[in-house]
Amino acid sequence: MSDRANARRIFFALWPDDAVRQQIYDTFNQSPQSKLNGRIMRPNNLHITLHFIGNVSDEKINCLHQQARQLAAESFVLNLDHYGYFYKPRVFWMGCHQVPDNLKKLYKELGILFHGCNYEVENRPYAPHITLMRKLNRPGDLESFSPISWQLNDFVMVESVTCAEGVEYKVLQRYPLLHPL
Repeated sequence: MSDRANARRIFFALWPDDAVRQQIYDTFNQSPQSKLNGRIMRPNNLHITLHFIGNVSDEKINCLHQQARQLAAESFVLNLDHYGYFYKPRVFWMGCHQVPDNLKKLYKELGILFHGCNYEVENRPYAPHITLMRKLNRPGDLESFSPISWQLNDFVMVESVTCAEGVEYKVLQRYPLLHPL
């Protein structure tokens, strides 16, 4: 895209409802990591990224939207049940030991559909997680917590917008998942 000024930073994600978001935040606040020096994510920005698209034109956003609308994937339950830490980027996160097959399928099929919009899926294995804190030098012991059960009924297209407080994520579109019979 030649005119970067008109580009919008886009990604697709699993977006928790208010009750699940509060459970995630309350659980994190009880962890020892929440007291350490790092940049804690704002509660309204918590999510699991499906596909990070990056800076794109409105035309490409429309293409991605049309492709996402075609997906016919089933709803599922995700059990958030452990903390983890990515050492190189210094990210403390919450995730699931057992990734549901429906989540794997959703990720894969979206990637295939987005290929029609000149999007290339990352070459590394998909590792679904919710970033809780960035720039954390040493996480310490990763304590266990009571699992958080999250019913997924949709996925979203999100725009990342820079604001005075940092970054704000705005949901642009919601795409329903099918309920099994």
